[in-house]
Amino acid sequence: MTKISLNGDWNYIKDPENKFQINLIQSIIESEELPLIKVPSNWELEGLHNYSGAIWYVKHFKIPDKQELTTCNVLEFNGVDYFTDVWLNGNYLGNHEGYFQKFYFNISDKLLFENSNIIVVKVNSPREEPGKVWPLKKQLIKGIFNHHDCRPGSWSMEHGQDMNTGGIWNDINLFYNKKLVIKNVKITPILDDDYKSATINVSINYYSNLAEPKKVRLKIDILDPNSNKTEIIKNVELLFGDSQLDLSFQLTNPLLWWSWDLGLPNQYKIKFSLKNVITFSEKFAIRKVELNEKDQFLLNGKNLFLRGTNIIPTQFLSELKTKRIKKIVELIKEANVNAVRVHAHVNRKELYEEFDRVGIIIWQDFSLQWTYEESDEFRLNAVKQIKDMVNLLCNNPSICFWCCHNEPGEQIQTLDHLLKDGILSQDQTRIIRNASNYEEHPYDGWYWGNMEHFAATPMGPLVTEFGAQALPIKKSLKKFIPEEKIFPPDIDYWKYHNFQPDTTFNIAKIDIGNNIDEFIKNSQKYQSNLIKTAIHFYRRKKKSNISGIFQFMFIDCWPSITWSVVDYYFQKKPAFETLKECYSPLVLSVNFRQDQYFPNSKLNFDFHIINDLHKKFKNLEIHIYISGKKIDQIKKIEVNENDIYIQHFESHNLVIPKYLKKGMYEIEYKLVRNNNIFSTNKFNLKIVNNPI
Repeated sequence: MTKISLNGDWNYIKDPENKFQINLIQSIIESEELPLIKVPSNWELEGLHNYSGAIWYVKHFKIPDKQELTTCNVLEFNGVDYFTDVWLNGNYLGNHEGYFQKFYFNISDKLLFENSNIIVVKVNSPREEPGKVWPLKKQLIKGIFNHHDCRPGSWSMEHGQDMNTGGIWNDINLFYNKKLVIKNVKITPILDDDYKSATINVSINYYSNLAEPKKVRLKIDILDPNSNKTEIIKNVELLFGDSQLDLSFQLTNPLLWWSWDLGLPNQYKIKFSLKNVITFSEKFAIRKVELNEKDQFLLNGKNLFLRGTNIIPTQFLSELKTKRIKKIVELIKEANVNAVRVHAHVNRKELYEEFDRVGIIIWQDFSLQWTYEESDEFRLNAVKQIKDMVNLLCNNPSICFWCCHNEPGEQIQTLDHLLKDGILSQDQTRIIRNASNYEEHPYDGWYWGNMEHFAATPMGPLVTEFGAQALPIKKSLKKFIPEEKIFPPDIDYWKYHNFQPDTTFNIAKIDIGNNIDEFIKNSQKYQSNLIKTAIHFYRRKKKSNISGIFQFMFIDCWPSITWSVVDYYFQKKPAFETLKECYSPLVLSVNFRQDQYFPNSKLNFDFHIINDLHKKFKNLEIHIYISGKKIDQIKKIEVNENDIYIQHFESHNLVIPKYLKKGMYEIEYKLVRNNNIFSTNKFNLKIVNNPI
C-alpha cells in the first residue's frame, strides 16, 4: 500500500490553438529541451499571463518498489481546469471536463515498475468567442472563473476573460501496489424527529483488482467529539473493478453540529479497517436543516436568522493555501457572520473543512453565472457536474443549502429545475434553491434608487445579495494602480480592476473630492452607511417577513475595487466594523427620527433590541451619551430568546440637556449589562436656537 505525489516540476508545451496531436507531442519530448512549470498551480501564476488554450504537461517518474501480484494502481487528480486528456507510457487513459472535481484512472496494467514512466496531461482552458458565445451563451461551467463583475476585466468584451484560470491547480497522486483504492466515501446522517438517534448511511466507492469476490470483516471505529469510541463490525463482500459498498448503522443520543452562535460545531471521526486490505478515515457530523413555511431557516429545530455574506476567496484556487483560508474564515467569524454564500463557484475542499470546524453555515452555489448555451448537450453536462459537486462536498456539515444558478434570468425555467432534480438524486438532506435570481438582490443605492429604499425591506424573505463598492485604503490601491493613474482616476485602468464609475458618481453620487484621500474616505463612508442602513432595516423584520440576508461581498478575490469589506491584502475597510457591529447576535437598532433639536426638547427616537441567540437577556440598559458625556439611560429591559424588544418614542421622556449650545454633536446609544457593551449606535446631532 503506497502513495506517491506527482507534484513538483513538470515540463510543458504550449498549444494556444489546441491543434497538436499526441504523436507530435511525443516527437517534441524526444527532440527538445522543454521549459518547466510548477504543479499544482494555475498557469497564470506561473508566468503564462493571459494565456488561453492548451498546455501539454509532461513528467518522467520511476516507481521505487517492485510490483506485487494482483495489485491495484490508480492515478488521482484533485483538480484540473478545464478539459483534461491523459496518457501514460503512450497509452491513452481518458478525459475529463470540469475544474473542481476529483477524477481517477485505473492504470493497473499500464504502470511500469522497473523502467521510467512518462505521463502526459493535456489541459485545455479555452477563451470563449466574445459576442457569439461569451458572455450570454457560455459553454464552460466555470461560474465566476470566466465571467463576473469581480474578475479581471469585468464585463469587457475584450478583457473579460483575461487571466485564464487554467492549469493543474491541485495535487496529483499515484496509488500503487494496493489491493483496493478508495475513490469516495459518502456519509449521509439522517437525524430522527426526536433528535435522540440518527441513521448513518455510508457509500464507499472503490477500485479493486481482486481476482474474485471476497468476503471480509469490516471494523468501524467511531469517535465522538468527546473522544468516546463506538465499535461496529460488519461482514461485507468486496468485488472486482469499480464498485460501491453500502452500509448503514445507528447512533443514539448524537452530539449535533451547530453554527457558532447556537452551540458547538460537533464532528465525528470514523475509521474503516479491512484487515490486510486497507484502513481509511473520514469526518462527518449530524444535523438537520430545513426552511419552514415562512422561509425561516431551522437548524436542528431551532430558528436562526442568517447574518450572511458572499465570498469569492480567490481567482486562482492554487493560491488558496491553509494560512489564507484560516485568515478569511477567522475574519468572517470576527464580523459576527453566521452564514456564507460561496458565490457562483465550487471552491477547494479545505475551505469547507474550515467552515465545518468553526461552525459557519454555507449556502453553496453551483458554478453557473448568468446565462449559458441552450442545448440538450449543455444541460446534460451541467446536470452531471452538479452531481459531482454534491458528491464531492456531501460530508461537509456546514453546507446547508445547494443553489443551482446565480442570476439565471429566464434560464431558471429551462435549466435550473433539471439541476435541482440532479441534486435530489444525490442528496435529500439539504435545502435546495433553483437559483439566486435578480428578485433576491436589492441593490438599492447602488444600481438604482437610494439606500433609504431599504426601509421597505425589499426582496425578502431571503436576501442573497446587497451592497455597494468602496475603494481600498491608499496603501493597497497603490499596489495595483500606478501612481500616475490614481488621481484623477484613469477610468479605463480602474474599470479593468472592477471599478464602476457610473453607479459611483450618478447613483451613489459619491463626491470624488480634491485628492485620492478624500475620494477613498467618501467612498468608504458611503459603503459603510449603506450596509448599516440595509442591515438595520432588515433585522428589525426578523419576526415577520425577513429570515436572512447576505451582504455582497466579503473579500476581494484579486487586487481590485469591489463591494468587499476586506481588500485582497486583508486590509479592512470601515464597513468591516460596520458589518461586525450590525451583525452582533444581540444588537441595538435605533431609529433616530430627528437629527436637529432645540435645547431641552424631547429626544425623538424608537429602538429595537434584536436577539438572535436562544437565551433570554434580563436587566439590559441603554445608556445615552452626547459628545462622550452620559445624559440619560433606560433600565430594566428584558428580551426573550430569539426575539425582538421594541420601544417607540412615545414610551420615554428623554430630553436634550439645557446646557448644550448651538452646534454639531455626536449622540451615542449603548446597549449594556453590568458594564458589558453589546451594541452601539451613533448619529450626528445638531442643536439650534429657538427662533421664536
